[in-house]
Order: sequence, then C-alpha cells, then structure tokens
Amino acid sequence: MKRNLIRHVAGTVMIALVAGALLVGCDAKPAGDAQMKFINVEKVLVESGLVQQEQAHLKAVNENLHKGMQLAEKSYANLPADKVEVARQADKNVIAQQWKAQQNAARIVVMKALKTASDTYRSEKKIAVIMPMQAAVSVAPELDVTADLTQKLKTAKVDFGKVPEITLKTAEKPAVKTGSK
Repeated sequence: MKRNLIRHVAGTVMIALVAGALLVGCDAKPAGDAQMKFINVEKVLVESGLVQQEQAHLKAVNENLHKGMQLAEKSYANLPADKVEVARQADKNVIAQQWKAQQNAARIVVMKALKTASDTYRSEKKIAVIMPMQAAVSVAPELDVTADLTQKLKTAKVDFGKVPEITLKTAEKPAVKTGSK
C-alpha cells in the first residue's frame, strides 16, 4: 500500500515535471526577438543633428559672454589702477563659470531629447532595454537600432532656453533722505 502510494506520487511528480518542461519550451522566444537593443550614442547625436543644434546654441552663448567681457573691460576705466586686475580676473572667473554651466545645460538638454526618443522607440517596439553600444564588447548587427533612432531624431528641434545676457552691476547710490524729523 505504501509502495503504491509512493509510486503514484512519484509518477504524478514526474508527469508534472515533464509537462512543465514542455510548457517552458513553448514560451521561448526566437533568437531574433531580443529584449535588449543597442545604439551608438555619439553617432546618433552627430547624424541626427542634435550636436549641430547644441553647437549653434553654444556659439550664441559664447558671443554673448564675449560681449559681456568687452562691456566689463569698458567699466575698468572708472576703477583705480590697483583694482583693475582684480576686477578683470573676477570677471573672467564669472564668465568661465557661466560658460561651463551653459555647456553642461546644453548637453543635458541634448541627452534628454535622446532619452525621450529612446523611451518612445523602446515602448513602440516592446523592447526591455536600449543600451549604449560602448557598454558592449560585441553586438550582433540586428540588435543595433542606431539608424532607427537617428532617423527619429532628425526632425527634433531642441529648446535650449534663452541665451544669457551679460549686464554689469553698478553700485547703487545710497538714497538721500529728505524731509524733516
């Protein structure tokens, strides 16, 4: 009786295991339906025109920063000789910091445009992950979606915001009190 029960349970377990193994095989995807695709980020940015848009924006920023430095140079005429170099160096530091901040901000905007397009493409194509090509040692050509994303981004217009205007701060004169006590 015990042996029959053990054989019966063992037989049921074996049938369940075989059926489970067969069902797992039915759900397997063909090799071409990978859940991960790859892009060459640099190539997408250059060939889509996003880098050119970034460079045009940064050129306008650089021109305004240069004009701001020229404006500052004109203001040194009113300073005592011993303070001119200190003021010039302080202004150069401010301009350099602004330039670096504008470069970083522009790159963030460009990368956000790439991420948005990648997210949309990934959702449309039901892909789990899109990775940069630079993160892989070897990639099958059919997993490269660089051309697709480049094509999607060719019509994208990126908004970098307003080009900064440089103005000089002037020392405010103290208000003269008028009237009686």
